[in-house]
Amino acid sequence: MNVLWDLDGTILDAWPTLVQSFIQISGKNLDPNEVLPLLKNGNAFEKYGVPSEKIIDFRKTERTFRHEEKPLFPYVRDILEQNNINVLVTHRNRQSTEELLDYWNLAPYFEEVICPEFDGFFLKPHPESYEYLHRRYQIDLAIGDQDTDLIPARKIGISTCAFRNPNPYADYAIDCYSKFETITCKDRG
Repeated sequence: MNVLWDLDGTILDAWPTLVQSFIQISGKNLDPNEVLPLLKNGNAFEKYGVPSEKIIDFRKTERTFRHEEKPLFPYVRDILEQNNINVLVTHRNRQSTEELLDYWNLAPYFEEVICPEFDGFFLKPHPESYEYLHRRYQIDLAIGDQDTDLIPARKIGISTCAFRNPNPYADYAIDCYSKFETITCKDRG
């Protein structure tokens, strides 16, 4: 199977560090459970009145967390190993992405990694990076934890899998990669 992955919240459990980073740069006493969905859908800065210029501080703060505080989800390495091709599209910057992939020894599993902002592509949910990867690798499935990960795949006819979050744009949904085989069995027939 040829799979297009998201990174944060899909391969790595990085949302806790992202939420804490946002709370720190906001300078406010915020409830992490309220921040998470707003951060995921891109509304946190506006909702809490944090100037968009603070995105640089947000990224710098998030990078201060140790890599082990952004662990791999269970069984994800097994899935990466069994796939024919894995590609990645993440909104992280190139340096941070490469550091995390190297730390977790994941870089060898990926044929190509796209950081749209740094590689000349539009950000998700624009389908440009997905179209490029689909033409190049004939992608069978896109896996992500947010609408922005699944919408571009849907737009160009790639099957979608929501990870840990029910999603109206998902053809499949799993909450643990131990259940990934149920998807591959369905796709085989």
